[in-house]
Amino acid sequence: MTRPTPTSGPFRRPKDAKSWMSSSRDGDRLPRLPSLTGLRFFAAFAVFLFHVTLFTSPLPPYQPTNPFGATPVGETLEQLFRQLGYVGVSFFFILSGFVITWATPQCFSIRGFMWRRMLKIYPPHVVVWAISLVLFAGVYTSPQTAILNLTLFSTFSTDPTVYVSVNPPSWSLSSDMVFYLLFPVLMPLVRLIPDQRLGQSLLALLMGMLAVILITTYLVPSEPKSPISPISGTQFWFNYIFPLPRMFEFVIGMVAARMLVLGRWPRIDLLSSCVMLIASIAIAKHLPFLYTFGICYILPLTALITECAARDREGRSPVFLTNRLTLWLGQVSFGFYLFQGVSIFWLSKQLGLQDLSVLGGMAAIALYFSASLLGGWILFRFVEEPSMKLARWVLSRRKMRTA
Repeated sequence: MTRPTPTSGPFRRPKDAKSWMSSSRDGDRLPRLPSLTGLRFFAAFAVFLFHVTLFTSPLPPYQPTNPFGATPVGETLEQLFRQLGYVGVSFFFILSGFVITWATPQCFSIRGFMWRRMLKIYPPHVVVWAISLVLFAGVYTSPQTAILNLTLFSTFSTDPTVYVSVNPPSWSLSSDMVFYLLFPVLMPLVRLIPDQRLGQSLLALLMGMLAVILITTYLVPSEPKSPISPISGTQFWFNYIFPLPRMFEFVIGMVAARMLVLGRWPRIDLLSSCVMLIASIAIAKHLPFLYTFGICYILPLTALITECAARDREGRSPVFLTNRLTLWLGQVSFGFYLFQGVSIFWLSKQLGLQDLSVLGGMAAIALYFSASLLGGWILFRFVEEPSMKLARWVLSRRKMRTA
């Protein structure tokens, strides 16, 4: 006996589900999701708050970036924003799986897909990589390490001087690259999951994340301790930096996109999703450190992303996520994130902005934010946009030749 297709209630099947599942042309895609563009900035800003209140910079000589120093204000902000970096990174991994699955039709060109993804991340990465080498990283980075960072293979090393080398925020792009390379294999597998088993597959992925934590706890060496965390450097690498364990978040995003298209995602309104996220951040502060990287925030982040996408498709996009300013901030968010190695880690070292007064610290944070935003806009306007135009031109030429 087959389960009937949902037609009403929170699980109803949308009208566009059939066309998405049966699409055979590379141009047949679901509606755009502007709310997720706006939401990207808030995730990038969460990472900014984490970076700007660190007591240990990832750049030698590892001075604080926290402009308030070891004062009650500085310590309070460090405690308050400690989880936000982990939340932001987890958000981007889930979002990547969700958006790519949403935008990719049933039949697609693997070569075209790789062209688009590589031209999206590599040109900005190369530009900031070169700037970082010239300004600061060239002094202490070996040629081998610089090449590993350039090619986005640095996170396959357990050495922190390698996996956060040159431009520290670029480490997450290594995971993105692995996701993109495996997506042509993962997409058919996700589509093979029976509709009625999608919820169970999400639970299995969460269990996979829990298994990674248990493996890290009991099988990965716990010594020597990391200078920036209560666990060993190897444990930090395996659970947070290494791309393969982060694959669970990407695939969760893929499954959530399919569930939404098929009307099998239980709708959770935006306010409830935000409350769940805030609660998960508060709870994470009382859990063992390994549980604070991603697993605590997976469900509320996925609910938030999915609800925003659902409202976009229904024509009820939240105004605060789709106004001109927020959309612009979302467009420059990738560069805003990527440039923080220069605008925070290097700039704080050069200017020596530590142990400042409350007003002085606020001014320093405003300076870092302005520099990050300017760098993000420059990267978007003069690197990302031309690169994506090039990708579209190359793909259109290929289609003309094969027509």
